[in-house]
Amino acid sequence: MIILGIESSNTAASCAVTLDDRLLGEYTLNHALTHSEKLMPLIADLLDSLRLTIKDINLIAVNEGPGSYTGLRIGAALAKGFAFQKSIPIVGLTSTQALAYSIKTENTPIYAIIDARGDRVYYGTYLREGNNLTCTEEPQLTTIDDLIRHMLDSGDRAIAVGDGSKKHKERIIETFSGNKKICMISSFYDDVIKAYSLCSMGREKYLQGNYVNPKEYVPNYLRPSQAERNLINDK
Repeated sequence: MIILGIESSNTAASCAVTLDDRLLGEYTLNHALTHSEKLMPLIADLLDSLRLTIKDINLIAVNEGPGSYTGLRIGAALAKGFAFQKSIPIVGLTSTQALAYSIKTENTPIYAIIDARGDRVYYGTYLREGNNLTCTEEPQLTTIDDLIRHMLDSGDRAIAVGDGSKKHKERIIETFSGNKKICMISSFYDDVIKAYSLCSMGREKYLQGNYVNPKEYVPNYLRPSQAERNLINDK
């Protein structure tokens, strides 16, 4: 099975192609939110370098969110456009799951934290046991203070990954230290979602029967876009 992975939920634009679970190629550009200009050329160049066309793809794995409203729309449009040509099935993976996937530490709660501006964050919680990554809390929107209190109440050790963990790093570490608990903060490298992770998780999800056709796929924004929120506030 040849899988195309598409990542556009945040600053990084990433695409990858795998043969089953073996990486054939991957491009990741972590520069700016210009996915409308950069992501399609990256995918086209990657397929061309591998001497493949979209007709060779058997599955598309795409980040469904949460994240940048515009970025998610671009990723969804590309996935649906590619998939429509030959009714390629689509698997959606969450941003928090993709972030947690990069953490290999076992038996310690992994908090994938994504900056949602101000003091708000998206987060999801995961636990790794061997090769199995289990979601213990689905992605949700909260404030960083509420999340830190929740993390403290949940145990003596934790791992935080994602740009939200870096933005609020000092607050997290100081609060944990003051309560004689430990929260390890991941590296900046792990904060960048790679499309290979989507391919790998997408294959597992597909084999479990969890996929949709192109017409059914929609991103998971978790909250309205800025324009929609402004419209509500103006009423």
